[in-house]
Amino acid sequence: MSLLAPESGWEVYVAEGAGTVVGFVAIQLNHETQVGEIGLNAVHPQHAGKGIGTRMYDFAVSRMTEAGMQAATVATGGDASHAPARRAYEKAGFTVHIPSVWLCRKL
Repeated sequence: MSLLAPESGWEVYVAEGAGTVVGFVAIQLNHETQVGEIGLNAVHPQHAGKGIGTRMYDFAVSRMTEAGMQAATVATGGDASHAPARRAYEKAGFTVHIPSVWLCRKL
């Protein structure tokens, strides 16, 4: 199912600069648990390092607060390729780490 499908449960927002989409962020609001989640998100590489990601995460957290969420979560990989994402999330105030393990099987 697409994040953009009305029944997906995700809200998708775009960041614009000079009339061009420069990033996007998807959020999900769980009213039962009162936990909001940042899902897929990205900033176009040509616009990286300009604070766009931080502003998107600040917007997402504000939307969650407005909706009555009591906590916000975001998940990312622990490998080197996800280091920029981890730095961006930490810069936006996501500092509580919950260790997890993904097990994979080559097919």
